[in-house]
Amino acid sequence: MPRKPLTDRSLRAIKTRKKLFYNAAKLINAYGYDNVTIEEICKKAGVSVGAFYHYFNSKSDIMVELFKQIDYYYEETVAPEFSGDVAADIDTFFRYYAKFHVEQGHEPTGTILKTQGEFFLDKDRYMYVCLHRLVNAAIADGMFGDGTTEDLVVDYLLIVARGLLFDWVLARGKYDLAAKMDEYIALAKKSLR
Repeated sequence: MPRKPLTDRSLRAIKTRKKLFYNAAKLINAYGYDNVTIEEICKKAGVSVGAFYHYFNSKSDIMVELFKQIDYYYEETVAPEFSGDVAADIDTFFRYYAKFHVEQGHEPTGTILKTQGEFFLDKDRYMYVCLHRLVNAAIADGMFGDGTTEDLVVDYLLIVARGLLFDWVLARGKYDLAAKMDEYIALAKKSLR
């Protein structure tokens, strides 16, 4: 069944949500989550406070929405980049993981880690399903040692990545997360062989 074209009103709503996301991330990166008000986000986005509450219940809701975009990002941007070489594709997966968080900024990433940490553990999200597929293919190719299970590899790699992400937040984004992610994931994969 073909999708109906979006109405002008729907397009404006999408644009307003994107402006709120973008401006919230920018302000929070500059001043910190606790130092930015909904009023300031709305002023920067050129949106009324009433309109903000049409889309979100609170400032933390906008943060959750910002980070829920990662699953769409993996489906639309990351997965098409996979080459079929599972070792390289796992590297690509984590390189984009770092890139996404750098684009969001260390302050919003730290806020979501602090306030909505369970979001990172939701294994039904597209991002997790994608990594499971890659790891399953890598195990079938003999990339990891005997007795290594898919769940163990996925959990281990994500713990390494989240640990590095947390360290990057603590360092206030002062190093190249993507370069470190490449290095740490290479070490993690090597340790699983």
